[in-house]
Amino acid sequence: MTRYIFVCLLLILLSSFSHAASSAEAVNFVEKTNHFLYEGETAEIYPVVTISHSRDSYWVVSVLSGESISGFVPVKDAKDVKQLGLPKGVLARKQLIKTAHYMRLYDKLKNDFSRQGIWVLKNTDVEFFNALSNELKQERIDLTTIESELEGYAALQIRANDLREQLDTLYPLASEIADKMNEFKETEAEFFSQPDTNSMKDFIAALDDVFSLIKTFDSKRADYLADLDELKQGIAQTELSVESKRSLNALANIPLKMIEVSSRTTNALNLQEKTDEAYSTVLNQSNNFVQSLAVREKRSVAWMAIYGFDDEIVEATRLQGIDSVNSLVGLILSDDYIYQWKEQNTVAKLQESWSKTSAYYNNGSFDSAEKFAEESKKHALEIYEAGLVELEPPVNTDLLITGVVLLIVALFILYAFKNREKLSSLVSREGEEEVPIHEWEK
Repeated sequence: MTRYIFVCLLLILLSSFSHAASSAEAVNFVEKTNHFLYEGETAEIYPVVTISHSRDSYWVVSVLSGESISGFVPVKDAKDVKQLGLPKGVLARKQLIKTAHYMRLYDKLKNDFSRQGIWVLKNTDVEFFNALSNELKQERIDLTTIESELEGYAALQIRANDLREQLDTLYPLASEIADKMNEFKETEAEFFSQPDTNSMKDFIAALDDVFSLIKTFDSKRADYLADLDELKQGIAQTELSVESKRSLNALANIPLKMIEVSSRTTNALNLQEKTDEAYSTVLNQSNNFVQSLAVREKRSVAWMAIYGFDDEIVEATRLQGIDSVNSLVGLILSDDYIYQWKEQNTVAKLQESWSKTSAYYNNGSFDSAEKFAEESKKHALEIYEAGLVELEPPVNTDLLITGVVLLIVALFILYAFKNREKLSSLVSREGEEEVPIHEWEK
């Protein structure tokens, strides 16, 4: 056991020095550097360990949509974060995704079963089956005693001997289960500390070996209990004394652990069903995950072409906040500028290409979206470099109206000054009152 612990610690230590990039950097590579996620998705690495394939190590990032797995992105480890990348071959991607997916499902099963207290591959289970083996050996001795006490009852003696022979199979089987559990625990520790795509089959085979032995034991146990019950019924029908019958029945009673093993075998068979389902899920979904990864790559390329930082645009515009095709197109087609550019024909072309870019990107045609994003960039740079139309300085109508009013007032004052005598006589006449001279004029 000490050697086993030392090996596990050594493997973990070696694993820690075998990669340069951290799990967080791998997740960042998927989320931000390349934008492999769709809206609403999250990313994590679970379990947090690199997986080896063809002498290279990979962080396999799990993509989640809520609580459900929606994809995997294997990221090849590198000393320099800038050199992180995806495996090129389809086979490598598939093997890495299968391994990571199975490890994830298995570990969650183990945690669920452990929380319920029904995990059957613990050290205490190893000890239990070793103890059960010893009890079955003792039971074999008891059956020898029963056989000798049943002299004169040949049929019952044959049955007792048959039961003893069954125990000759059962007690080594229980011991073998304990040994296989120990072997599996070592395989499990090695696989989860330093997983390899080639070792997953060995891991599953080791797990199946344990389940197979438990299933065989459970079947033979059922046969043994049925035959033992018939022996006890036969003893009850003999002409032996009541005390002899009681004594023989006591010897024939099954060991306590033979009863307790029932719950363990039930839990083991339930676990086998769940792990088989997990492996089937991995096999059924692996191709889809590989294909979806290829689509995510294309989406990432299209995203970068549309929203990614673009050195050429930054150099051409030198405007704060204008650093991508999306931001430059937004400026050109804004209400404030759309009709002021010199290249209005190119503006129309930009509107068309940009509309296609958005439509193709939204419906998942990422190759076409990338193509029209490049076309939009070409049009946008051409429009921006040509510049805006030079407009004549605008006339201030408020000042013009004020000037006209002041001119009218000035003209009126000048007219009044030149014709002041006429105006004054006109005013005086209007002010005099006529007095009647004759009586009839009244």
